[in-house]
Amino acid sequence: MERDRMGNVWAGLGLIGLGIAFVIAQLIGWDRIWPLFPMLGGLSFLAWYVFTGFKDAGLVFVGIAGLLVGLFFFGFTLGIWEWGQMRDLWPVFPLIGGVAFVALFFAERARDMGTLGVGCAALIVGAVGLAFTFGLVSREIWRLWPLLLILMGVLSLAGGLLRWFRRE
Repeated sequence: MERDRMGNVWAGLGLIGLGIAFVIAQLIGWDRIWPLFPMLGGLSFLAWYVFTGFKDAGLVFVGIAGLLVGLFFFGFTLGIWEWGQMRDLWPVFPLIGGVAFVALFFAERARDMGTLGVGCAALIVGAVGLAFTFGLVSREIWRLWPLLLILMGVLSLAGGLLRWFRRE
């Protein structure tokens, strides 16, 4: 019974959201508002996480990623950036992934250090990538990228060993 009510609530909210999107599209144009869809998808996953009692932390990862991807693409459709600048802005995607992994880490009850390690590594890749594409870091830094693999491996190994020792 409760599940049916939640289904009706979600269906109603979904229809309202679609209706609002179609009205805005008629006024502004699809070419400018399409990033609303990954944003709304992300917000839906985050809302589902909250409404289901904070049980499935994976919803946080997808929700944050969808929300941030939508916001990033709005920068292009609203004229903040030109599409040709994507060659310089690509590091935003690892940054988005890193933020999503760190959010997942905090949402998890088990606090998996491997998740945090991957998130931090992605944040580092994104930050260094942006610094590189905007000329703030020399090309020589890229010779050290294997250190990120080592860092990710160490963090993953540490997380696995911590879980293993906690069980014994």
